[in-house]
Formats: sequence, C-alpha cells, structure tokens
Amino acid sequence: MASRVFHWRAFAVAIGLGLILPSSRALSQQARRTNIEGWRPLFNGKDLSGWTFHNPKAKKVWVVCDEVRLDPADPARLIPEGRGGTPDAVLLCGDDGRGSDIMTSDNFYNYELHLEFTVPKGSNSGVYNRGLFEIQIFDSFGKPKLGFHDCGALYERAYPSENLSKPPGEWQRYDITMKGKKLSLVWNGKTVFQDHDVRYGETDKEAFERLKQENAGKPPELQVKLEEKDGKYVGFFGEGGTRSGMPGPDRPGPILLQGDHGPVAFRHIRIRPLGDH
Repeated sequence: MASRVFHWRAFAVAIGLGLILPSSRALSQQARRTNIEGWRPLFNGKDLSGWTFHNPKAKKVWVVCDEVRLDPADPARLIPEGRGGTPDAVLLCGDDGRGSDIMTSDNFYNYELHLEFTVPKGSNSGVYNRGLFEIQIFDSFGKPKLGFHDCGALYERAYPSENLSKPPGEWQRYDITMKGKKLSLVWNGKTVFQDHDVRYGETDKEAFERLKQENAGKPPELQVKLEEKDGKYVGFFGEGGTRSGMPGPDRPGPILLQGDHGPVAFRHIRIRPLGDH
C-alpha cells in the first residue's frame, strides 16, 4: 500500500514539473475552470463573433472545427475535422493560410492572455498584443538555436534562450502577461520572458539597418535609438509596435492573430483584464 501512495505522489509531482502533460480532456476541463475569477473567453467555439478582419477584402480562410490534423498529402497544411460548437472547438486559419489577420473587437491594455496553437510544417503566424507587440508563432521545431524570427520571439527584439517548440501538428500554449510596458511569456509551461520592457532589446543587422532608415519618416516617439555594441544591435525601439504591428504609439489595442503568412490553428483563447486601462 505504501508503494502505491508513493507512486501517485511521484505522478503528481511529475505533472507539476511538466514532465508528464495532462490529457486533452484534463486540459479542456482546466480551461473551463479558469474561465471563472475574471477570465473571459475570446472565442465562443462557434463563429468569429467578437472578432473583425484586419483586411476585409482578403481571401476568407478562417473556419471553426472540432480538431485539426496534418494533411498526409501535404504536411504544410492542416485539415479541419468536425464543425465545432463546443468550448474545446478550434479556430483554423486554413487552406494556404494567406487570408487576413483577425483582431478582437474590444481593446485591452493590462491583461493575462492564454491561448493554444498548432502549426503545420514550415508555417508562420503570430500573436500581436495590443495589436502592436508580436510574439512569433513559427515551426521552429528541431532548431539548435533560435533567432529573432523564431517561435517564442518578441519579433526582432528578443528571442528565447531555449527552443521549446513541439513538432508540427502538436498543440502548444502561450501564457502572456502585458502590464504597462512589461511583457512576460510562458511557453509550454516554461518562462521565456519575465517583465521584459517591450521598448528595449536587441535585433539583427538587417533589422537594425532597416529601422534606422525608417526613422526619417517617423514622429520622434516612434523613432528607434539603436547602436552596435560588441557585434550586437541593441537599444531603444521607440513607443511603437514590432514590425507589421498596427500604426501609432503604445495604447490599448486588440488581440490580433496573424492569418496571412500560413496555416495556423488556435483554441482555448481567453483573457483576464488586470485593470488600469
């Protein structure tokens, strides 16, 4: 009897450390429990209510389904299954993924955001916080070292020290906190950024040269002040967003999901506003 008690305690510890991942059913039950205490679902599992198209004229590629799987004939695509309609439903940017970004009708400033995502082989998407600051979604599985355009990066400003990417077709999760100018990211249960000031960071040479050239056409608050130090390009990125973010300085804005760079699927999208804006 004692050995059985030890077995279950060890199992519980393993789950807590992320060594054993809960089942999809357990994750969905956990998602529903966290909808209390201020959490608000952003996807109703049925349709795009509460969302708008960033480019209404783009090809319509977003669909609701029960689940997605990799296309056996083309691993760069995701195939939808079922019609959705439940809290565990999936929001798929399907076909070739070359449609429109979608963004929430409501704006947010300080918040905690949870979402789960999956991409097929080679695909590219992102989550723009306040419509400005992109956390990259990318098929970075197997890369020995990540860069400024890989999964988990604050696009062209900071990148993860560890590759936490799962294989194409597997579900992953982001837990993002925005509070003032500080961003925190937990990716698949591990902290990537903790209170990172979105205005500061490091970039690569190509982005450094492009941003410096773009300064001439920007108002002072959006201009970068970057310099090269020991082969790195570091400094102040201004009060605006990352590349392809919405125009203007930091302010309350939507959650924007990129839908014009390739297929991607999302589920369990929810937010908890933290007050002050």
